[in-house]
Amino acid sequence: MKKLSKYKMLSLLIFPMVVLFIFGTVSSCMKILNLQIPDGVYVVGEWNNWVPTESDKMTISTSEDAFVFELPVASITFNPSRSGNEFSIGYYKVIYKQGGVTKVSSAIPVWKENLGSDTKLTIYATPTMMVNGLAIGIGDSEKLKTNIKSWSIGGEINNWNLTQGVMTWDDTNKVFVYEVKNFAGQKKEYKYKLSRTDNEWKPWEMNYDGKKYDAGMGQDASFSLPEDGTYDLKFTYNPKFSILAVTYTKK
Repeated sequence: MKKLSKYKMLSLLIFPMVVLFIFGTVSSCMKILNLQIPDGVYVVGEWNNWVPTESDKMTISTSEDAFVFELPVASITFNPSRSGNEFSIGYYKVIYKQGGVTKVSSAIPVWKENLGSDTKLTIYATPTMMVNGLAIGIGDSEKLKTNIKSWSIGGEINNWNLTQGVMTWDDTNKVFVYEVKNFAGQKKEYKYKLSRTDNEWKPWEMNYDGKKYDAGMGQDASFSLPEDGTYDLKFTYNPKFSILAVTYTKK
């Protein structure tokens, strides 16, 4: 029998080990990618390496009409905002898995200073509203607070001046509201965006275009008027589910 060279023998020994390593790694990755977890709604972030566990599972609340999760503020990793070290921003995402359907929200920012003395962040989710890759259907208690700055609408309707678009809280409908009366409108598209009340649009991570937070230049929400005329405009923002909307009435 022909003897194998040392090189060939070494190759034969190493090859199976490499195959086992590769397939083991791929299998592990596939479990994460395919979310091999029980059906449910989960919150992920740096505290769990963005991988959901049973302890990160949200529970349904009939009083809130949503899935709810209480996240200790101490679990969130906060870093300085890109708009200045005076703002500290952390992030989380919500994952929904049911049968063969999986939805993963965009990253939702949390402004630490606005939380004040809160030790827990309440996160809300409505899977039926969720859109994969967007913030719609997700919100939290920090978005409800106006300890430091209110929410404002800036856009072509007010020359992008946030101090002219300060929203007020409508406790009946649980939304922030900004109204423009007797707006001289034209038949065209108008762009606008939500932000905390600061004409420098800070912290930048809180800017919202109705789809994702941290919306930069050119990432805007919009609405169109059907014809020239005088209109009453009403902008609303639901902080529990990140729903930004505008309605209008022609006078």
